[in-house]
Amino acid sequence: MLTRIEIDGFKTFENFSLDLRPLTAIVGPNASGKSNLFDALRFLSRLAQDDVRTAMQDMRGEPEELFRMTPAGNSDSMTFAVEVFISKRGVDAVGKKYEIKAQRLRYEVKLQLVKNSEGTPKSVFIRHERCIPIDSGKKHDKLFDGQKISYKTKLPFIDLNETKDAIKLRQDGPNKHGNPVTIPLSHTSRTALSTITTSEFPHLYALRSVLMNLRFLEIVPKAARAVNDRFENTVMKPDASNLASVLVHLKETTKSPDRPNGVLSEIVADLAFLIPSVSTLEVHDDPKQRQFSFSLGFSGQQLFSSRVISDGTLRLLALLAILNDPNRKGTLCFEEPENGIHEGRVPMLVDLLRNAAQISFEDDQPSFQILLNSHSPIVMAALKDDELVSAESVVTIDPKKHSRSTQTRMRVYSEPGNLFNPEKHLTRSEIKRLLQMPSDAA
Repeated sequence: MLTRIEIDGFKTFENFSLDLRPLTAIVGPNASGKSNLFDALRFLSRLAQDDVRTAMQDMRGEPEELFRMTPAGNSDSMTFAVEVFISKRGVDAVGKKYEIKAQRLRYEVKLQLVKNSEGTPKSVFIRHERCIPIDSGKKHDKLFDGQKISYKTKLPFIDLNETKDAIKLRQDGPNKHGNPVTIPLSHTSRTALSTITTSEFPHLYALRSVLMNLRFLEIVPKAARAVNDRFENTVMKPDASNLASVLVHLKETTKSPDRPNGVLSEIVADLAFLIPSVSTLEVHDDPKQRQFSFSLGFSGQQLFSSRVISDGTLRLLALLAILNDPNRKGTLCFEEPENGIHEGRVPMLVDLLRNAAQISFEDDQPSFQILLNSHSPIVMAALKDDELVSAESVVTIDPKKHSRSTQTRMRVYSEPGNLFNPEKHLTRSEIKRLLQMPSDAA
């Protein structure tokens, strides 16, 4: 689970930091930077898996446009840092069990934009990378009050060498006490973290898994209506184009003699909670066509295939399929949860999201985190104070250079009695005012 993110030099972010909770909702008007935060998380997730060029190809805009625009032109570097909480035990991709000694980690990475002699962007390289355990005495967080967290090691897992021209990876697995693995920094085009594929580096493997398990749900109703091949992926895709396959998989893996439909019963119950006319959910396996499909039934009417189900209903069905998955884990990033649902039932949806999001301190129950983006005052009203983050676009002035620039600022609610900093905190009335202000479309 992510507990903090820091960004500098990426898009609209400058010296930005934000603490995250199991359920965090970023609310604000259009063009306030809400989607840019999701873009930063998506980019970090890709950097944990691919080389820099491939990671940038998945982003909106040209590579140089990802670097912060300043009055003097694009910044030539960007840095990211995340702090995470990881389970004490896990299993890697080949079924090997591993154990973690430091459950709270901090990961940092810096990228440099390199230009040719004519000033044209040529390439992007890794210039700094570090992963260290968070010391129990240095980073207090009330999320962990009263919990037994392991802090049994203090040595870095990734760090620069003494001459700062190479990245070192410490071999921290069982009986691994050899010299660190060294990666030269001269033309490093991928992160050291992306090279970790087994639990021989257990802490780095667990960290990489956290970043790889960042999921971005951007449901495309037309895609969600599609029938699926039997060999389709059973983990929900961002556009929900494999929704039928996911629903069939959930039924087959959770059904029992007492519950022949498995968690599909919970999914349809939750859907009926939000759309009262919904009565049944059925999945279909066509042996001749070798395809999966699904239908919804409504009160007093026949079943309707996915081809005629409304866009809003499909969005909710895909979301509820994720929330009711007993093996859900990682971080789900979801934009505008209010789309397709009557405003009077938005508080019920927020309750479902809140109940699904949880930080787990048990090895057999992974944490599941939800990050929301919304510009809806109704969503804001349904959230608790510590779940709210307000996003806005602000103009800053450099008194030395006499220049102006625009950047994203995010502020949180300050509890009564705490020190109030207007750059970091705000009241609910201020959030409501910001949501009601007109703004340009992003």
